[in-house]
Amino acid sequence: MDENSSNLCLLPGRPELYGVGIRTAFYIQWLGSLMIEFITEDYLTDMRFISVFSSASALTALIIGAAQGKLYPLDIYFLLLFAMGFFLFQIPLRTWQLLTRCQPHLDPFFISRENHGLFYNLMTVTILAGNTAMGAWYYTTFLPRLDRGCWEAVFVLGKVDLENRGYIIASAFFYIGILAMLAGFIFLGSCCDTPDTSSTAVRRIRRKHIKRLRIARILSGFVVFTLLVLAIELPIYWNHIDNVTEFETLAQLIPFFLSIGLFFRSWAMWIIRERPQEQDWDDSLSVATTIDPRDYWDRYNNYGEYGYGDYNWPHIPQWPPNVYYTARSI
Repeated sequence: MDENSSNLCLLPGRPELYGVGIRTAFYIQWLGSLMIEFITEDYLTDMRFISVFSSASALTALIIGAAQGKLYPLDIYFLLLFAMGFFLFQIPLRTWQLLTRCQPHLDPFFISRENHGLFYNLMTVTILAGNTAMGAWYYTTFLPRLDRGCWEAVFVLGKVDLENRGYIIASAFFYIGILAMLAGFIFLGSCCDTPDTSSTAVRRIRRKHIKRLRIARILSGFVVFTLLVLAIELPIYWNHIDNVTEFETLAQLIPFFLSIGLFFRSWAMWIIRERPQEQDWDDSLSVATTIDPRDYWDRYNNYGEYGYGDYNWPHIPQWPPNVYYTARSI
């Protein structure tokens, strides 16, 4: 990089767009989804939905700000990362899925138990299409038309000028490629139908590859998460952007606590499910049936008729109709 730091564009901080609370909320959503996915996929729904709606909010802010002409080039850069962050975790996996023609023993989604329904799928496809369209516009139309005497530093495996020609061309191809992949999955989705898991061959594939596919997904996710954090935090530092580190307003605290709250909720639900369910006989009985169950066995005979002749035992609590006691080893 030849440019001197004195030629950096002086940017006002935009805490309402990328303040520390908002950035941290996105990091919690991305990392929290990876952690919950690693331990269990049964309670991913909350993290998935908040990530999708956060992406939608970033896209909405981007569209409104761009339409009103209130966004600087670096503002759009940050909003695009927030809007695309959730989907970037899928890019390496979907690319590999296409390259391997969705072969079950090479498909990283083969072991996934996620199934969110039609509404979720339509919503994610719509948001992804909007994000990629805005990204393609940004790198094919907006940035090439800029003519400024200053520069802004961004992270692409290193320090790069935002208006670098090579960076703009590569990013434009990236977003156009995602649009092409999205169209491919929409119109050629039948090639990725879920295989018949009842067959013997599929069961062998699952046993053989389930561990390595799971590890591959998690490692890919952590690499993407690291690159996303660097791509957001380093430009803030390099461009000396102020007023985006205050953690004291509701605009910063609400998304932070909402994200961390949903993460802990998903984690707590998993812990409760995995906790051994130890039942205490005395605690499980109601007040009316706190007698030693062996007394029932001693006196109970012939499906609800008490023994010892016709003598009635008034002090013995009676079973509800059609409910009969079965002997249990104590």
